[in-house]
Amino acid sequence: MLLTAEAFLAKEEKLLAGIFIYLCTSLISSCFLFPGVFLYKQFGALAKGNRGMYALVQTDMNVFTRYLPMASSFNFVIVSAKFIFAPIERCLNCKRNFDENMKILKKLLKELNTVKEVIELRLSAELHGGTMQTEEVKNWLDDVQRIKTEIEIIEHKAKEKKFLSRAFLGRTVEEKVVELKAFLRKGKAFLGMVKSFKYMIVGGGVAAGYAAREFDRQGLKPEQLAIISKESVAPYERPTLSKGYLNPNPKAAARLPEFHVCVGSGGDRLLPDWYKEKGIQLILGTEIVKVNLALKTLVSAAGEIFKFQTLIIATGSTVIRLTDFKVEGADAKNIFYLRELEDADKLVESIKMKKYGKAVIIGGGYIGLEVAAAMRINDFDVTMVYPDPWCMPRLFTPAMAAFYESYYENKGIKIIKGTVSVGFNANANGEVKGVKLKDGRVLEADIVVVGVGARPLTALFKGQLEEDKGGIKTDGFFKTSMPGVYAVGDVATFPIKLYNETRRVEHVDHARKSAEHAVKAIKANETGEELEEYDYLPYFYSRIFELSWQFYGDNVGESLYFRDNNPLSPKPKFGSYWIKDGKVVGAFLEGGTPEENKAIAKVSRLNPPVGNLDQLKKEGLSFASKF
Repeated sequence: MLLTAEAFLAKEEKLLAGIFIYLCTSLISSCFLFPGVFLYKQFGALAKGNRGMYALVQTDMNVFTRYLPMASSFNFVIVSAKFIFAPIERCLNCKRNFDENMKILKKLLKELNTVKEVIELRLSAELHGGTMQTEEVKNWLDDVQRIKTEIEIIEHKAKEKKFLSRAFLGRTVEEKVVELKAFLRKGKAFLGMVKSFKYMIVGGGVAAGYAAREFDRQGLKPEQLAIISKESVAPYERPTLSKGYLNPNPKAAARLPEFHVCVGSGGDRLLPDWYKEKGIQLILGTEIVKVNLALKTLVSAAGEIFKFQTLIIATGSTVIRLTDFKVEGADAKNIFYLRELEDADKLVESIKMKKYGKAVIIGGGYIGLEVAAAMRINDFDVTMVYPDPWCMPRLFTPAMAAFYESYYENKGIKIIKGTVSVGFNANANGEVKGVKLKDGRVLEADIVVVGVGARPLTALFKGQLEEDKGGIKTDGFFKTSMPGVYAVGDVATFPIKLYNETRRVEHVDHARKSAEHAVKAIKANETGEELEEYDYLPYFYSRIFELSWQFYGDNVGESLYFRDNNPLSPKPKFGSYWIKDGKVVGAFLEGGTPEENKAIAKVSRLNPPVGNLDQLKKEGLSFASKF
């Protein structure tokens, strides 16, 4: 440890000055004996300012006076000269090494600060779980702060540019370099093994799987990529959970490994062995709870440290839970949400236990409509409850919704609109038995499935990335405001070129395509190649009972129906166009063939002008087929 560093440096400079005067006196004395005695008397007074220096001078003068007659005057001059210039040479060497050692010191200090911040990050989240010896770590942190203060003093003194100061500082800097290296080793030992990857994907859903496939296509090297997922399985096609996974026929029900990505888009299944063959690390069952993007560091719930060069955020969304709003009894057993494989497994088990029971579906959106159909196929008495005046209000017009509501009612599903659940009744075992509605009614229930929306998982990155419209703001290449960090899928708010505005899109199609485009952008950035910005056409689809619909574009402006929309028809086929500013901007088709669906996609992108709405209604689907 330094003496209070100011005092240390001042004392060293004074001592060096005294030694230099003493040596000069000795040299002069050896050449001019009596004048030297005179000089001794003159400089002796100065040396008294330092007791050690004064004693040295006094002793040397005694030796000098006793043995001078026996010594060769010439040899004594040579010896004295060596004594004078040896320390001066050492001072010059220290001065010459000073600048180089200061560069090393600053580099080590920067690395030490990084280790210190990672350790503090880990401690602040209380994630060490007994693996870090807290008292020892705190002492280490205190010592790091002390060293930083000492280095600041050294830098301050160095700016004075005094020859003697820089000479003595050179030796001190050398010592600090050694000390910093030791502290770095100790700090890294506290952290344990830090896993580092060139590319990392946080989130193990659909986007992660498609990104991995695109990395492989772009020439990924083994051990460059890692996927960290809270789930315990390799990426899979999530939409299957509300469709084929709930099929009551064991032979027809979808089960892994059947629906691993990328089968949803017609590609090959990426089984766990595929990732192993490609040298891609699947780090499953691992929840990331702390992120420091500036340090390029992720910390898991178990305290593991991960470092990356390039990060893709693919955390997706999480369901909105009724417990978030403190709804009475919302924590009862057999109240389900559907987002992950584990959720679906629990629901399937409950369906088996409560066979032929009563199911209440809360919500009239995607999940509500698809799960209601699945529960009816499982022979449950199904009731849907939602607050809106019609189902799927973000996409369907009232007339479109009327068709699907009538179809569901014909299948035996009861629909209650314009109200919400305000509480739940449970039996002695804590299982849900009733759903209390705001209008006073109570619905019997053995199973409740809630589908009231989702919110993007962006909390880990709050304050570190620019946000927009509830998501992480990106450009047309999915770059965020932080260099080397990309965001894709549900969490990304990105520019839609077709409409000259930014949006956040929650759909599997966008998750797939945005992930692939982000990887292409990463590789293009590395190679210097040009890449077009993401040019996305919004797309949604669903399959329920015998029905299957697709939508492309934007559902704004005036809507116009065409063809048959009778819910009693054996195979209903109908559609709708949306017209804004005299142009078709969106199209919907129920029961379309692959060719017909391609046609409405094309017309939605081209935005052709429409002269006469009556003529458009008369042409119907054939209008789209012209393009």
